[in-house]
Amino acid sequence: MKTKDIFDVFGIAPSTLSDWSKEDNKKHTLAKLLKNMSIDEVKHILSKQPKTQSKPVMLLSTVNCSIGNKKKHFTLTSLKNLFYKKEPLDVYDIYALKTIKNEALEEEIVDFRNYYRISPKRIETVLASL
Repeated sequence: MKTKDIFDVFGIAPSTLSDWSKEDNKKHTLAKLLKNMSIDEVKHILSKQPKTQSKPVMLLSTVNCSIGNKKKHFTLTSLKNLFYKKEPLDVYDIYALKTIKNEALEEEIVDFRNYYRISPKRIETVLASL
């Protein structure tokens, strides 16, 4: 790319790019990369949508919607921790797991499991234990 293109796309001033282009500068390699890329390559890279995975809030909503006391509502983290608890489950924990087992859609469970990387076997074991 030309210096003007680099300024237009990234806002890097020509004087800054000139400093970066000196071999003793830490950003010399970056300046070299920018100068050797075509404007089309840069536009293609910048046009790609990042693949972000949204948090699986549907399962959380399913669990919390029937718990009247908002102080007892679960967070995503506390819901995840239900599948790893070593100590005995309290009434709300059991209620949440039964709600997941009986009311949650398979898609909600799969999204939650994939987001938190919980093994299907662990979820199946915990829900089967009720």
